[in-house]
Amino acid sequence: MFTTKYLKALEWLFPVPEQQNDVIPPVHSYLNSVPLQKVITNFLAWNGIDKKGNVTSNRVYPNRIEILETRTEVKKCGFSTTEFIEKLVVSEFLEMKKVRPNLIPEKFFYHFEYNYHNLKLVKFTTLEAQKSNEITKEHYGVIKRFLMEIQGYLEVVDLRTRIECDFTDNGTWYHCSKVEEFVTPFAKVSLICNKSAKFCINYFINPHLNELIGEVLGDIVEKRFDELAKGEMKDFVKLVPLNRRYDRYFEELVKFTKIYPNYKAVITEKNSL
Repeated sequence: MFTTKYLKALEWLFPVPEQQNDVIPPVHSYLNSVPLQKVITNFLAWNGIDKKGNVTSNRVYPNRIEILETRTEVKKCGFSTTEFIEKLVVSEFLEMKKVRPNLIPEKFFYHFEYNYHNLKLVKFTTLEAQKSNEITKEHYGVIKRFLMEIQGYLEVVDLRTRIECDFTDNGTWYHCSKVEEFVTPFAKVSLICNKSAKFCINYFINPHLNELIGEVLGDIVEKRFDELAKGEMKDFVKLVPLNRRYDRYFEELVKFTKIYPNYKAVITEKNSL
């Protein structure tokens, strides 16, 4: 997507050792499988589902020690409470049971882990929490449109390239907290759903912002993100550093758009004004 001339200019402007921050972090499982498997078995048993997958009225009532142990295991998986994850486990099992009558908890575990995303917890939260998430998502949409507007003022086509990522159908990607990500050559913004089912916005600005888009537009971008991070959304917005060189990172995403369907490269139209 980038021209050779543009890449050479980047190399000249921003020399960085090849080995420094130039490797994408390895993909790994987002959930801790061993304690998760035990937790799922407990949740199903407590709700009348035995080891053979039979749905009965014989609920297993845990004692205090078992409850505490399960809470500990849940925390090992990164959850602060058992409330939402227990409801999700039971709900997903019963839904899958309709399609696969012979389903047993042991087999269900692999399906659950493979298809897990924090977004699935949201439906079990309060209406107030869901409304808060909607507001956060609206602000995410506003900042995306702002970045596109900035791109519209740029002459260079490469700088008007944007990468739109959708992680809601993650499969084996294990991006279980990311909902969406919007990346330009000069700034990136992500919509995140944590394990408490709360939305937040993460962002990062290319350190070479002014060299890429000029001081005037660069100042506008920095001011806009500063207002977002310090305004009414301050508790839901966070600057998250990038662990590799930004131009390399963006180039890798461009390659991803040719391989993975949840990555899409789009050229923002130039503003006619």
